[in-house]
Amino acid sequence: MKRKSGLAIRVAARPAFSNEDTNPYNSLLYRAVASAGRVTVREHQYAMLPWECDILHLHWPEFDVLPRSLRPVDVLKKLFVWAWLLLARAVGVKIVWTAHNAFGHDMKPSWFKLFLWKRFLSMLDGVIFLSEESQAVIMAAYPGVGQLPSALIKHGHYGPWIDAVRETAAAPAQAVVQALENLGEAFVLLNFGQMRAYKNVDELMRQFSTLDDPDIRLLIAGSVPDADYRLELEALAAADRRIVLLPKHMDDASLVACLDRASLVVLPYRKILNSGSALMALSVGKHVVVPAIGSMRALQRDVGSGALTLFEGSFDADILRDAIDRVRSQRVAPPDLGAYEWPFLGARTARFYRDLVGRS
Repeated sequence: MKRKSGLAIRVAARPAFSNEDTNPYNSLLYRAVASAGRVTVREHQYAMLPWECDILHLHWPEFDVLPRSLRPVDVLKKLFVWAWLLLARAVGVKIVWTAHNAFGHDMKPSWFKLFLWKRFLSMLDGVIFLSEESQAVIMAAYPGVGQLPSALIKHGHYGPWIDAVRETAAAPAQAVVQALENLGEAFVLLNFGQMRAYKNVDELMRQFSTLDDPDIRLLIAGSVPDADYRLELEALAAADRRIVLLPKHMDDASLVACLDRASLVVLPYRKILNSGSALMALSVGKHVVVPAIGSMRALQRDVGSGALTLFEGSFDADILRDAIDRVRSQRVAPPDLGAYEWPFLGARTARFYRDLVGRS
């Protein structure tokens, strides 16, 4: 299926705009892509006909192609997705994957899921990597991916979204307003986003509680999908009055209010390849602490060591103590986000699309 060179490239992205209230990365990306010209972007649904797009761009395809269970309904849904993808390839649709993760964070890599995942990767026509480090990790795990057309296009910053929230969003949720008021003049450490075990929030709470400093607070803001993990976090928060746990989805205004109030953002991942949360915190000028794994070294090279602290090995109280002292003594610097500007990243993505379908 080859369309005339003068026509706009039709991209179906999953997700494109549907997750804007939980992760505005995709909407920022595709607005920048559309602004680059000669590309139209729509939200992909498997109910659409494959020939209605030239490119299918997937971001977290593990949720589409790997069954969470063997329940008949789940299996049938996945079979439909696989049939759709096979038909799309048959009619000439190019399938692109942005490699956010080497494999799903919360998925156990059974032999069956790994088989399906590798089969999916064999169907790709192109890959977008977010950093050189993540490219190396993924190509080492899946050598066949290295033979595909690829591009290195960074994850853009969240500045435009944050500005829009500040200008147009409603007031933060009342519970958030009350929690922030109760923080008073304290030095506030923040961890935010959806709380999952790999994010190591429980260990952050444990190590924080060992610090003998009455003037610091730890704010944990975000939903906790796993009921057992939520109970664990609630127990840790109950044991230290300096910990404020808000285990619920943060609307835009509430999230930005938490970021604005933070003195320091701590993201002590057990494992991570790329971190949108780190970029969101940097986008409001907060100093960030992350482990020296995945793409975090590349992020520090770009934004500067004055904006991002890396730690090696296990996370402990000394890391927290040093980061607090660094911020209090103003031995920090604003991030350099020049490499993460959306017009440049959108234009590069549109260029990759054009190269993939053979249009100038």
